[in-house]
Amino acid sequence: MQLQPIDIVEDISKEDFLKLYQRPCKPVVLKNFSKDWAAKEKWTYENLSKIAGHHKVKLHGKWLDNSPTVIEMPPVKEVPFSEYLDMLKNDEHSDLRIFLFNLFKLEPSLKNDFSFPKITDHFLEDFPYLFFGCAGSDVRLHYDIDLSHVFITQFGGTKRITLFDQSQTKYLYRLPFTTHSAADLNEIDYEKYPALDYAQGYQHDLKPGETLFMPSGIWHYIQYLDGSFSLSLRALSDSNINRVKGAYNVFVIRKLDEFLNKFYKNQWSDYKLKKAMENAREILEDRERVRENN
Repeated sequence: MQLQPIDIVEDISKEDFLKLYQRPCKPVVLKNFSKDWAAKEKWTYENLSKIAGHHKVKLHGKWLDNSPTVIEMPPVKEVPFSEYLDMLKNDEHSDLRIFLFNLFKLEPSLKNDFSFPKITDHFLEDFPYLFFGCAGSDVRLHYDIDLSHVFITQFGGTKRITLFDQSQTKYLYRLPFTTHSAADLNEIDYEKYPALDYAQGYQHDLKPGETLFMPSGIWHYIQYLDGSFSLSLRALSDSNINRVKGAYNVFVIRKLDEFLNKFYKNQWSDYKLKKAMENAREILEDRERVRENN
């Protein structure tokens, strides 16, 4: 794979952000997106444990332990939030993660600790999500099904984020009826997934206080280098076509995939994996024909 650094900016006007990054769907690291947030000082593991440690949370394990072609990941255990925060604080190495966690429904006061910067419009203010991961855990290569823009602000340790725009989908072994890849980017097997060798993307180690803008539809693979967490703020895509596609993905495609997986689990899984491999093989064959003709 060919990976390049992501642009990093300290301050940027709304006009320049829209022109240079959001409309072209280009990622960027924003150093001062969260500069006025009280959360940067208040959201320590100790404080979060005092405020919300009594709540039970569902922990999810390694995605490869789940059926690799299935979207939904069932939790592997449920523990008090304080117990899991201790794992992060002690930097324990584990596959256990929490994702799409709207803690603010349980503890509304925490919503006072951050704001929605005026860098863009159409933030989905009812859906701020927290993502937690132990050192060594990872998030499979995928793009968000609703096609929203996402601003990820990092707390705690560091996580490595690898991105690919939609033009690279042909090399990424997308499973039909999902927004997931069949390939494991933690240990890339180029013999099994040779098309990955042609993928061009971005990579950045996101550190505390930094915010990564991930535009609508961008593929992302995330590795937790340390125990850490992040706050994800979402905004509607500025493309009406993407808004319709996002809704269609959520309410039609996803439901269809769940139905077929429920009643034809093994056959459906085998079909999706077979098609992902066939589609990539066709792309490689096309590249070879073009090379030979030139």
